[in-house]
Amino acid sequence: MRDAEAELTRLLGEIDRAERERERLGGEGAAFERRWAEATREAFGELHAADQTVRHLGRLEVEVGRLTAVLRQGEPPPLEPRVRAGVAAAARRLRAPEASPRIAGPAPTALVAEPELKALYRRLARLLHPDLARGGEAEARRRSDLMASANAAYARGDRAALELLAERLGTPDAGAPLDDAERLEHARRRSETLAAALGRIAGEVARLGAGRTARLRREEARRQEAGGDLLAEAREGAEADAAAARAAALASLDRVLAGARLLDRAREEALARESGGGRPGPAPRDAAARSPLVRAQVRRGAGPGAAGRAPPPGVGAGLLAKALAEEAAEPAPWRAGLTLLAAASELAGRPPEAIATSGGLTERWEALREGWPGAPELAWALVRLPRHLALGLRLREKGVAAGLQLASADLLPGVEAALAEETVRSLAREVLSVLGPRLSCRRCGADVYAVHLLRADGLEAVHGLVCPRCASPLRTFLRYGPPEGLEALLELSLRVGLVAELRAGFGSATLGFQMLPGERLRVTAAALARRAVELCLAPHGIDLAPGRLAVLSGGRELDGGEVLQEEVAIRLAVTGRAPADEGEILRRVHASVARRFRG
Repeated sequence: MRDAEAELTRLLGEIDRAERERERLGGEGAAFERRWAEATREAFGELHAADQTVRHLGRLEVEVGRLTAVLRQGEPPPLEPRVRAGVAAAARRLRAPEASPRIAGPAPTALVAEPELKALYRRLARLLHPDLARGGEAEARRRSDLMASANAAYARGDRAALELLAERLGTPDAGAPLDDAERLEHARRRSETLAAALGRIAGEVARLGAGRTARLRREEARRQEAGGDLLAEAREGAEADAAAARAAALASLDRVLAGARLLDRAREEALARESGGGRPGPAPRDAAARSPLVRAQVRRGAGPGAAGRAPPPGVGAGLLAKALAEEAAEPAPWRAGLTLLAAASELAGRPPEAIATSGGLTERWEALREGWPGAPELAWALVRLPRHLALGLRLREKGVAAGLQLASADLLPGVEAALAEETVRSLAREVLSVLGPRLSCRRCGADVYAVHLLRADGLEAVHGLVCPRCASPLRTFLRYGPPEGLEALLELSLRVGLVAELRAGFGSATLGFQMLPGERLRVTAAALARRAVELCLAPHGIDLAPGRLAVLSGGRELDGGEVLQEEVAIRLAVTGRAPADEGEILRRVHASVARRFRG
């Protein structure tokens, strides 16, 4: 019996030493992990966000390629049920978490098979009740901690842990007297229990000493001896990896944008096959519409829920409108600017050429953030998008577009509602002002982002790109077909005040002349007459001297140098010995436009 008790004493001593070592290693490891987290949390957070964006864009790349193949080759045949079940099972195995390593020592005993365990737990609960504490708050806290350990051990069916706790408290296993044989058997069982507990604690000590945290602590000590700083090096390494991942995200975005253009061409080819009566092809609209990675199309004027997928939880059109108004009023309104950039890209149908690549998008963002102190680089902003924005694919009238977009088409009314605020309109003017091509102005000599407008409309749409500094026309062109890209943003440009418009009646037609707001405030009657002849009449072979085209307001002919007021109705009329009246001129212009269109 003395030998058995000596063995129990030895085991208890080793357990005490092992537990102290476990507590020491655990405490030092926890302190190191806190220092590690404080030093590296932000850098590794940036790395995680960038890696997630790279993975997401990779999925978009694959989906664009798949949709292009479907349009060109048709849908693949469906899998047989048995094959489909095998694929699903393999996917579940890949998604399942790896099994946790087992702890050394005997497995916990099931509670349902251990009535003695319940009795032992109840005796411990009675002894450890805080109401029995003698010694003030410290003793009550100690008993509460011990009771928590007992509860945890009982919950996992760990009899050894409960018996060890009972041994330390001096709790007998039975109330009746024991003979020598029973005492020896009890001592033997207790030794086995303590040995098992010691094995588990030793295993935990070994894992703590050999784990990642311990290895990092040893490496930190080694670096300090060599004059280095492990935490600073880890932070710098994570920052470099995050920067590389952001660069990879931009490169992947370029591939997605290019893939979307190929997808559009494949769709046009499929439509041509169908309309030409050739080999039957797949339904080009359905292929993209069925994809879970392609978002529904934005429709102007559609109410919430009319355009497809619901907004993310906690994000709605009303909340977005409020957030945009608040962010636009900030000293660095880059978040609101990013949202307006996404909305403009969507309303354009196909993204304008200026932002159709990551390089162009980055250049425009750099131009914008010069006026937004504290705004981050584009790559950082794209991997830290707010919940109402996304990098993705979306349906449009003619196919699929890609890039920065709203997370849901139902959020567009929120952007439009926010434009009621002047701060948001002002920010929208800034965003729209950089979406044109970069051109050199011959008049003022500046390299500028040209502003797109309709130099003339009503008879034939004459598009123009003008210098934002001196209002000089840089390029004039005609465009037939539905507006997309920069041309599709004219309505928004007018609404926010980037472009102004002067409308004038001419016979039965109403002519529109768009110009920059500053130029609109200075335009004279003579300048309007010259513009009407140059843009609306001369291209169709109508030789009418500017002096023969009068500008009328309220029945009165205006003097050539008179500035045209914004609120006054204007009409143009042919005067003097003109070759034709307004009606005849309009018929000749319409005929010329029809011939040009057919050509």
